[in-house]
Amino acid sequence: MKTRTTLELEQALISDTEKNGLYGVQEVTIGFASHGMGNEIADFLSMDAKGTFRCYELKVTLSDLKSENKLSWYGDYNYLVVSSTLEQRVSDWSLYIPDWVGILVGNDLRTYRRPTRIQITDSRREMLKDSLLRSMAVRLETYRRA
Repeated sequence: MKTRTTLELEQALISDTEKNGLYGVQEVTIGFASHGMGNEIADFLSMDAKGTFRCYELKVTLSDLKSENKLSWYGDYNYLVVSSTLEQRVSDWSLYIPDWVGILVGNDLRTYRRPTRIQITDSRREMLKDSLLRSMAVRLETYRRA
């Protein structure tokens, strides 16, 4: 069960994606089992019209940040999205995430740290596109059945 804070951060990402004309969806399974992947989930993934991918991981508590849950950094840009409360509790982010990962804070997605673009391969880009499409199709079917 997701916390209220997690749901609010997800909604902030959805709203930001819509406002900026991006394509995005939450809970994207990365890759396919037939390619030795498919066991990792990005909390949110977006793509712009130029094919630039952004992966987002959401963390709302310190125990959540310290957990064994995998952080999925597959995009051209990667972000850790944290609650305002968590931002105040962490003084050294380098203990938890690489320095090239950006940090967005709270429901307004305030930039705490900008990400550095990483070079991803064409095969990774294709895999992210396929993963995004699959997750959007699953979500669409869920809405259709509701």
